[in-house]
Amino acid sequence: MSEVRSFTARPLSKQQARKDLKDAFRVYLSSSSLAALRLQTESICILRQADGPPRTAIAWYAAENIQNTVMQISRTLQDCYEIKIGEKVSITRAEGPLEDIDLVTLADCSDPEKIAKHGSILDKDRSHWEWALDEKLLRCGCLTTGLVFELELKGQARSFRVISIRSQNSLSSHTLFQFTEASRISLGPVTEEREESTSHIQVQPAGLGGLSRQIEHINESLSDFNLDPRKPVMPSFYETSRGLLLYGPKGTGKTSLLEQIEKAGWRQTFKIGASTLGRSVGEGELKLRNIFQEAARAKPSVIIIDQLEFIAPKRTSIESQSLASVLCENLDAIRNSSILVVAATRHPNQVDDALRTPHRLGTEIEIQIPTARDRAEILHAIRGPVSAGLTDELVELLAEKTHGYVGADLFALLQLICRKARQRQLIGPSSTATSGNPTTDTYSSHHGDSNHDDLAVPLEIQETDILLSLQEIRPTAMREVFLETPKVRWSDIGGQHDIKKRLQQAVERPLKYPQRMRRLNVNSKKGVLLYGPPGCSKTLTVKALATEAGLNFLAVKGAEILSMYVGESERSLREIFRKARAARPSIIFFDEIDAIAARRSSGSGGVNVLTTLLNEMDGIEELRNVLVIAATNKPDVLDPALMRPGRLDNILYIGPPDFEARREILRIWAKKSVVNPEVDLDNLASLTEGYSGAEIVSICETAGGAALDEEEETQQELDVQWKHFEHALGQVRRQITDAVIQEYARWREG
Repeated sequence: MSEVRSFTARPLSKQQARKDLKDAFRVYLSSSSLAALRLQTESICILRQADGPPRTAIAWYAAENIQNTVMQISRTLQDCYEIKIGEKVSITRAEGPLEDIDLVTLADCSDPEKIAKHGSILDKDRSHWEWALDEKLLRCGCLTTGLVFELELKGQARSFRVISIRSQNSLSSHTLFQFTEASRISLGPVTEEREESTSHIQVQPAGLGGLSRQIEHINESLSDFNLDPRKPVMPSFYETSRGLLLYGPKGTGKTSLLEQIEKAGWRQTFKIGASTLGRSVGEGELKLRNIFQEAARAKPSVIIIDQLEFIAPKRTSIESQSLASVLCENLDAIRNSSILVVAATRHPNQVDDALRTPHRLGTEIEIQIPTARDRAEILHAIRGPVSAGLTDELVELLAEKTHGYVGADLFALLQLICRKARQRQLIGPSSTATSGNPTTDTYSSHHGDSNHDDLAVPLEIQETDILLSLQEIRPTAMREVFLETPKVRWSDIGGQHDIKKRLQQAVERPLKYPQRMRRLNVNSKKGVLLYGPPGCSKTLTVKALATEAGLNFLAVKGAEILSMYVGESERSLREIFRKARAARPSIIFFDEIDAIAARRSSGSGGVNVLTTLLNEMDGIEELRNVLVIAATNKPDVLDPALMRPGRLDNILYIGPPDFEARREILRIWAKKSVVNPEVDLDNLASLTEGYSGAEIVSICETAGGAALDEEEETQQELDVQWKHFEHALGQVRRQITDAVIQEYARWREG
């Protein structure tokens, strides 16, 4: 038996293709490929796609200089055998010659417009058409079912499709047959044989995770194209689906879903992209019309359009270039025909409105940022049924920790996790003990080298690999935000236990207990306002919250938003909320919010910025899974509208630390330093009453600096002693007076 090898399908050049279809089923290969397959020019060979049935073709020497991994095929062969350019196809040598045809039956498959114009072929004219077709088929030589011939006779241009072939050997396994002078032709009626062979058009969920609801919605529309005797008869006013519009953020799986729709079982698929339509509008219009005409000849068919916003953008002026009008014209022309147009876009509002009507792209399906359950499905789909080092427990851990990640982010994250695990195993002691050449062993485990199976080292992914990778791979929506994720823990902050608990509840409840909240009709908090004197850990508390919750974190200083240019500040603010929505669940932290949200008055500036902030928090577009936290030292200057229910309604006072909190702050600092055991931290906590957390840390650092100065003088290692703390207490003064505390109390009561 000859060798089985895979080849990449490539098209014939226009100069090579013949109009008489003589070369239609030739497969052009390089001389070395022919030799490896034990084939010669005109040898019969078998083509087989991944899971498809065997197809018969004729091997031929390629006149052009092509690679040994490439095969050239005609457009006719592509259509009849449903082979796509770029697809991998295996080739083997076939046994036995092609069978001669006894009878071939053809049907008139001309466009409905031509049949309506010229009428059906009359019985008296049938013999003339059969005689003219006989010459065409003899010139072609090799036939298969589905092959289409164009013929003009008596001023009528018609198309005929081969619908059945009867050969001398009915048990032949070949799909290609030889037409001879002894073969007979019969013109039969148009049958639905081809349509019946593709009567079950359906999107399969294989390889797609977290999109079950969208796939179910799509398959509802695809049922219009299936021939099912059990299907109820639709009323006269019902129209079959013409168009679907998929939309959603980058990386959510729109292109993968389009690929699955393409494989749903269509007679033929057509792809449209900005690059395939040419540079000029005229060229694009012509190509677009040709694609729809070809789709009409190969029903049921689907036309796939990715990135629709580039092909048919919303018109901003009369001069704007868009193919929307031609698309509308062609969508109107395919009414009640077995053609479906499926388009995808990131931004549906950037697509021409004329396309988004019920009788054009009438069904709009949103592909949202996946939830934790969706992320688990996506990870299982990427991993496959075999664990490959990634256990179900690790998948669940990943799903919980990847807030805001889309499918593309999860794929990139898994790649990095595998590399981290491989690197850890290569430098670890276990890999060296197992084999003297770990690099070769890892390679053989991926490539299935039978000579090294006994040395193969399976990949072992650990939780540490996941945690390290999560620090490097950020969600797509956050990559344009150049922000170092805070690394502050609750344990780094002394005291404030009630504040910590209330903040944790605001963040974690909507994520962990949404069913309980729905049962009790409780909405999640949208905003938290932290206020209090400077240095009392407001900013540090929010950083710890972001780290502990594992949410995407956007930090904004109020003064940074303000711009001298009209409208620029508002645009910056809207962009911040857009990024937060795209990366939800997320936290937006406004430090020094008084800079942009001061109380409105007739002469005050920044009113538009405040109005934008209010609209984004509680406007027409609902803010879901985005928590807004603001901090200020001056709550009395804030506009009251910002603190009404539904906005910053969770108002928390963070004042100077009490005795327990001060003692905890001192102990946290002492753990990381070298403090003399004789130093009484409880006494120091008593002496620092009224000091802010920042001032207490400053006292500790000043004491450490004094010890360092003494080390330099004595040239001996010292620890931080009580005398150093006494020196620091004289240097660092308390800045939060009783009057300041009373001002905050009055504001809180008022």
